[in-house]
Amino acid sequence: MADASPRSAATQAAVPAPLFVQVRDALRADILGGALGPGDRLPSESALIERFHVSRITVRQALAELQSSGLVQTVNGKGSFVTRPGRGEAQGPLVGVLEAMRKRGHRARGRLLSHRTVKADRALARELDVAVGAPLGAVTVLRYRDDVPFVVGTTWCAPEVAERLAAHDLTDLDVATAIEAGLGLRSASTRVRVLATLADARLARRLDYTPGAPVLRVLTTTIGWDQRPIAHSETDCRADMMDYRVTLRS
Repeated sequence: MADASPRSAATQAAVPAPLFVQVRDALRADILGGALGPGDRLPSESALIERFHVSRITVRQALAELQSSGLVQTVNGKGSFVTRPGRGEAQGPLVGVLEAMRKRGHRARGRLLSHRTVKADRALARELDVAVGAPLGAVTVLRYRDDVPFVVGTTWCAPEVAERLAAHDLTDLDVATAIEAGLGLRSASTRVRVLATLADARLARRLDYTPGAPVLRVLTTTIGWDQRPIAHSETDCRADMMDYRVTLRS
């Protein structure tokens, strides 16, 4: 009897994941890794059956799981497609802020201020689930409305992600959109905190603002479908030029 429990545990540990889970996870890895980008059509059911050597039922169950998690959308008669950013929940307070300003009749653009490597302090380590002192990439972008600077934000993420992000043309794209659409790192949720603060001298210079004037500070942490943090951002907005709008759906 003394050997029964270890053998049972070893047997359980050796049991592979269900076939539909294996197919789902392989396709999810393709999507999150960028092999399949937003709007791309997934291989046909027949192609997936041949690739994974599974039944049609198994393939359909895997696709249903991906659809329920928001990674793909199935269109009858056309197949399954990787969802585009913006089709699901809003991924952060500044997703589409440039487009939003343009829709309000303003000229809007962004400019990369800096890309550097820093060490994670306690706050960043907690937000990004890394060790204190771990290397992080930091990307700072200034945004203009009608040629007046009104938003400046820094995004911290893995150094390799920051390098790819900084290589993007951030003139027209918001950082969150670039991460999803450009880098293929799909987010499942975003934690958001909104604070009221005042502009110090350095921030006032960046935003062409009055020192001591009110600032809207938005802190976001973007979580991937693997439940691991992708990025953390701190964004300061001129209170006289930026409002924060949220649509809640039940």
